Parts: sequence; structure tokens; C-alpha cells
Amino acid sequence: MTPTTQKPGFRQIETEKLFKWMQAGESASIIGISGVGKSNLFNHIRDPYTQAHFLGELDGSTIIVRANFHYIPDFSDRSIYSLILEQLELLEGDLDRLGLTHEDIEHISRYHELLLDAQDDILKVQRYFKLALRVLLAQSSRRLVFLFDQFDDVYQEAEPRFFANLRGLREAYKYRISYLVFTRDLLPNLIEMDKAREEFYELLASNIMGLKPYVKSDAMSVLERIAGRNKLALNDALRDRLYELASGHAGLLRAALLGAAQHQLIGQLNQDNAAELLLQIPGVELECEKLWRSLSVHEQRTLMAKTQSFDTAVDNTVVAQLQIKGLMGEEDAAIFSPIFARFIASQQALWEEPLFFDEPSRQIWVLGQPAPRLTQLEYRLFQQLYEQEGEVVEKDALIAAGWPSAQGGVSDEALIAAIARLRRKIEPNSKEPRFLHNVHNQGYMLQIGEG
Repeated sequence: MTPTTQKPGFRQIETEKLFKWMQAGESASIIGISGVGKSNLFNHIRDPYTQAHFLGELDGSTIIVRANFHYIPDFSDRSIYSLILEQLELLEGDLDRLGLTHEDIEHISRYHELLLDAQDDILKVQRYFKLALRVLLAQSSRRLVFLFDQFDDVYQEAEPRFFANLRGLREAYKYRISYLVFTRDLLPNLIEMDKAREEFYELLASNIMGLKPYVKSDAMSVLERIAGRNKLALNDALRDRLYELASGHAGLLRAALLGAAQHQLIGQLNQDNAAELLLQIPGVELECEKLWRSLSVHEQRTLMAKTQSFDTAVDNTVVAQLQIKGLMGEEDAAIFSPIFARFIASQQALWEEPLFFDEPSRQIWVLGQPAPRLTQLEYRLFQQLYEQEGEVVEKDALIAAGWPSAQGGVSDEALIAAIARLRRKIEPNSKEPRFLHNVHNQGYMLQIGEG
């Protein structure tokens, strides 16, 4: 195989730590913000030359598989396991290095077909997935490392049995199966945990790593590649200034360099208002907007308080989370990039609306304060109501949304009880509903505003 274009020391600290966990058979939770260069890290980890360097004698007996859940059609057990098995089938191109045979891949493909044919028979789906893994792990010393990318929605949407099964596989094969889970936020912030999620998280909780913006040496390499592809001239002063303004955030570095060149602003980047000038470029503003939307309201509030020097409103617990993500400095808690700090200063506090739904964290804010966390059922009901805000949602539609796997038998009483629990969490006074209304003999309606 051809090595990647990354330099040997690329993401040195993160790479060493990840491979150390792999060698020890440990699982881990990795948190990375939008535009931080995660794809480059994945390519680096999966490069056979990188694996040979860091795995040593375990190279060739360690199978590293990336499952990107961004492309999954739904979050059923069948779809999740199918996506993983698709990646195992791609090992066909690396048989010699991993000591596999064409027959091994054929067996995995056969179990994959049986899994798909099983439809909604959960027991069969789980069994065929386990049998496919057994092809790789039985009667061998191989290790299997899963890189679960874009795992936020899976953690929020998948049924508890999926996490129980992952935990069970780990217990069956001990340290021969590892999960490296990549998300935008810490898993406990994503959903109110059930027992299965808690037990799965226990596998990861001792190993948490923030995928921060690039260190300066990596950022310089990124700028060189961007400039080379676009035939732009770079000098040391320009590289240093771009790094100062964008820090090591890959998306901001790229947008700032290309935007400054396109809009002929390179000569003005040494001015005090350089960050403000760059934010007038659509690509730079869009990169900041993507990063901003990926943050929870708790994080946004803390960052806004920091830009306004309103220290009494700075939440130290949230500061620690932002430091893990590399958005605030470890020592001074300063916002990592002058461009992003200037963007934050221009934002409005949307959470001060009567009812605001913070989609990245699934947190609901009522009259400027966070509501209690929703359970998975409550969230499904709220999501259906929120998508049809201002419209009557019939009871049957809510039952279908709240109990998607139910084969009938969900009563109106069960829906009424669930709506009552939801109402207690999102209403200032649940006895006098302001937002969630019962429409007699029809269903329910969510009405946001002053009504």
C-alpha cells in the first residue's frame, strides 16, 4: 500500500496515545469539534506504515476498522451491524498483511446476507453479527479495533440492547476487542443514560481524549498543502499570522488563507482588525457558524460570557469541557482563536427565547434555563411535536414516533402518561400548559412563543 501524505510526526501526541490504548486492548472516548481535521487523523491511523510503526509486534494481528455512522439510513440494530460488516468485507484488499483468506471474507459476507435477510428478528440479527466477528477472532490471536465515527446520533438513538451487546462482546473476547468512539461532545452530555449505555460508557470513561486544533508544526504543514494545491505563495510571516488568527483549526486555516487570497486581504492581515476583516469573507464566517452550531448552549453561554469579561457567568465545569475540545486554553481559559472570539461576540443569546431547543445537545431551555434531561421516549415525542410546531399532531403519529419498534398494543393511556412526564419537564407550570397543548379528540400541539 502507498503511505499517506502525512508526515511521520503528524498528530504525534494523539497518535501515540491512541495506539497505546490499542496495544493495551483499551477502549476510549475521543471528542472532536467541527472542522478540526478528524478525517486526516483517521487516514493517518489506518495507514499501514503508521500501524507498523506504532503497533510493533502486534502489527498484522490487529485489525482496525472505521465505521462512519454519518451514512447510516436509520439506527436499527440491523442497519448498525450491517454498516460495520460492510467495513469488515473491505478487508479483502489487505488479506496478506492481516493473515486472512478469501474464504474468511466470503464467510463474513454470507453472515452479512443472512443478517439482512433476518429483517426485524433481533435475535437472528445479533447472532449473525457475532458469527461474523467469530470468523476473525476464533482460533486466532487477532485483535479487533473499531473506530466508531459520528457516534453521537447512534448513542442517542440506538436501542439499549445494542450497547449491551457491544459490552457483551467485549466481555466475551476481553482485551481483543476495543472501541474508539469519536463524538462531538462527551457522551454523558448527549442523553439521559439507561443501564446499558452506562455500562458501555464504563469501558470508555477512563480514557477520554480531546482532539484539539493542530499544534503549530502540523498547522504549518496544512497551510503548505493548501497553498501548494492552490498555487499560492507563502512566507514565514504570513504562516505565523494565519496561525495566530485561526490557531490550529484546520477549517479556519483553510478558509482564512483562501479567503484572504481571493479577496486580496493578505496585505491587511497584520492590522488589529484582521479577525473582523476575515469574518466578512463568507467561507470564514461559515466555518465559524459550523463550529458554533456544534456546541451546546451551555458551551455557547460560557464562551459568550468570556468574550464579554462577564466572569461570574462563566461555568467552570463547562470551561473544563471546552478545554478538552481545545476551544479554551489550558492555563488562561482564553478562547483559542481571535477569529472565533470575534464571531462569538456578534452572536445573540437565542436560549433566552421562551422555549428553545438546542439540537446538538438535545437540551431544551425554558425561559432561559435548562429543562431536565429527556428520556429517549420523551425526546422522540418532543421531536415529532417540534418538527410540526404550530400544527396538531394526531395521537397515532405520536405513538408511531414514540414507540417505533412496537408491534401494536400501545394504548392512549401510555401516550397520555408520557406526554404528562414531558410536560412536567418543559412547562413552567405543568398544570397550566403554555407550550404543549391537548387538542380535544385530535392530539397535541407544541406552540412556541408568547402564546
